[in-house]
Amino acid sequence: MNRPLYPAFSLLLATFLYSFFGVLTRIMGFDLPIYFASFTRDLAGALILLLPLVLLGKLQKVAKQDWPWLILRSAGGVFGFLGSYYAMYNLPIGTAYFIFYGGSTIFGFLSGAWLFKEKISFIEGLSLLVSLLGLIMIYSIGGVGVGLLPYVIWAFVGGMGAAVWNTFSKKISGIYSATQLNGLDFAIFTVMMLGLSLLAGETWVAPAWNLIWLANLLFVIMFVVTGQLMIYGFKYLDAQKGSLIMLLEVVFGALIGWLFYQEALGIGALLGGLLILLGAVLPQVSKKA
Repeated sequence: MNRPLYPAFSLLLATFLYSFFGVLTRIMGFDLPIYFASFTRDLAGALILLLPLVLLGKLQKVAKQDWPWLILRSAGGVFGFLGSYYAMYNLPIGTAYFIFYGGSTIFGFLSGAWLFKEKISFIEGLSLLVSLLGLIMIYSIGGVGVGLLPYVIWAFVGGMGAAVWNTFSKKISGIYSATQLNGLDFAIFTVMMLGLSLLAGETWVAPAWNLIWLANLLFVIMFVVTGQLMIYGFKYLDAQKGSLIMLLEVVFGALIGWLFYQEALGIGALLGGLLILLGAVLPQVSKKA
């Protein structure tokens, strides 16, 4: 495998693993208070990643000018998590993915052009259009009732937050290790979610050996692994190309929705998935040509 393909494969693997988000969301629901559950996961993630760095003396001091990027990235991640959680619990998983990645893709391209001065080439623009056409073919939001509108908004805002979380790491990923960036992200998340839990007056629940806490543990593992993979991938790929690869989660999500919840994959879903694959591959092929 050529080294230029490593970042793309890293994002592809992260996307596949993260496509199980909807399943874990459905298992957990709100049996644990949402902010409290996130606080426990984030605290565990921060300890898993930062404690070894502290013990080995490899934790770098963070420069003052880098803290705003870290905090903004984590704030985007909070919106990304809450938006996707509320949407995937209350909307059909397929519909939630469509709206979420609509927001993520659009804002990912805009942030790439705004923050990193990335020019949208003809191939990248074509890839974006092809991928969005694929999304439209897979899912339609026409059947979403007015009562579900708040969750539609949550999904779109969540997608924008995820784009911030994915792309803002490029600003400082060349300075600090992926492990430290991911660990600091968990630490900032911990503070934010603890504050939200206290403000909401949530009732905390003691850990127990049951399916809910097992799902919470699997969330921790998924977030730690995908966080590492995404920081590495976006470090070496343009934000726009990376955002296109992340669209593949919609394909994986459609398959998982079919396997776990019998959401049928029609011809439109299959053709749409092929278009998304084409949209994700085109920039990589043109880069090698």
